[in-house]
Amino acid sequence: MTDPRTPQQDAPRLLRLAEVAERVGVSYRTVQAWVASGRVRVLRLSPRVVRVEAAELERWIAEARR
Repeated sequence: MTDPRTPQQDAPRLLRLAEVAERVGVSYRTVQAWVASGRVRVLRLSPRVVRVEAAELERWIAEARR
């Protein structure tokens, strides 16, 4: 049995919007605008809690560089 406090190895890494902004080098408000426009796909965990999968962010960055 696994320890419930230990994250699963195959669980996706979820980033807060502030972390996304820091990684991309833009403001938090810019990331919020991208989310509102659908430019960045997010997971809504509740009406106020939004996360971005790290792998999705990396794909988005790679696509934006093309």
